[in-house]
Amino acid sequence: MQKVLCVGEMMVDLIACPIGEVMLQCDYHPMDSFVVTAGGDAHNNAVDMARLGNDVTYMGRIGKDMFGSFCLDSLRREGINVEHVVFSKTAEQAKSLILMDKNGRRTFYQNFETSEEFCFEDIDLGCLDHTNILQIGGTFHMKKFDGPGAVKLLKAAKDKGVTTSLDVTMDRTGRWNEILEAYYPYLDYFMPSIDQAREIAKTDNMINMADFLLDRGVKNVIIKDGEYGSYFRNADTAFTCGCYSVPVADATGAGDAYVSGFLTGIGQGFSPEESARLATACAAHVIQEVGATTGMKDLETMMHFIERNEEITIKYDKH
Repeated sequence: MQKVLCVGEMMVDLIACPIGEVMLQCDYHPMDSFVVTAGGDAHNNAVDMARLGNDVTYMGRIGKDMFGSFCLDSLRREGINVEHVVFSKTAEQAKSLILMDKNGRRTFYQNFETSEEFCFEDIDLGCLDHTNILQIGGTFHMKKFDGPGAVKLLKAAKDKGVTTSLDVTMDRTGRWNEILEAYYPYLDYFMPSIDQAREIAKTDNMINMADFLLDRGVKNVIIKDGEYGSYFRNADTAFTCGCYSVPVADATGAGDAYVSGFLTGIGQGFSPEESARLATACAAHVIQEVGATTGMKDLETMMHFIERNEEITIKYDKH
């Protein structure tokens, strides 16, 4: 069992579906479902990795409102260690209103109160003595932690021999490498989406995206490309991994599930190819249910799913 530390953003997700065109001049719209669930990148990673059998600790800020308690309870129910969370006296829990149509397409309305308040001083570095894997989630929503704070944590983790990993959100301000450049030398795994990698590397070519990051010190790059699969690249090998064909109810949390599955595979001693298959299976389960973590199952279920289904394609890139 790997000891995992998940650091960063936790939100409450308010999911309304199905939603058609929103016309504010109309005072009524029928709606089949309104789901309130916990989310946010670091929360999703923590829940997913706990269900996959890891020993997980979460660090982040908890809001002063009822949604803060709601999110905290969602972690406790999964057996996640929350002894090191910081309770805000001023901020409400970060929130995400997700409007989703009948085909699973979404738009987000978000605020980031607790995410923006979270800072390096909230971190208990002593936990690194008992951590195998560090996963940071929510970068670009945590303005007090992003940049120097995250670098301090990553450097401290590497000094302790901890495997480090990072996932990011979309940066609407265009800073990208102004923030991330200092992270790269301390990252064992970096797993952006293709849209994020495109903004970071200023190229449409996945090979060039990965090379951009490897040249700056990242050890292993995984680019998530939605329904088209994923691309892995390090100094020794490069390959694309396909996807499982499953019905899509809600794509929220798919990227977080992929990250959680990949890191779980690495922690289990799997090869990058085996880890990518596990990650893809995790994402395939999550997208079949509404909610960022609702569809995540245990590791045994995931491995049975992989065994029962036709093997997804691994295509190697010569480099």
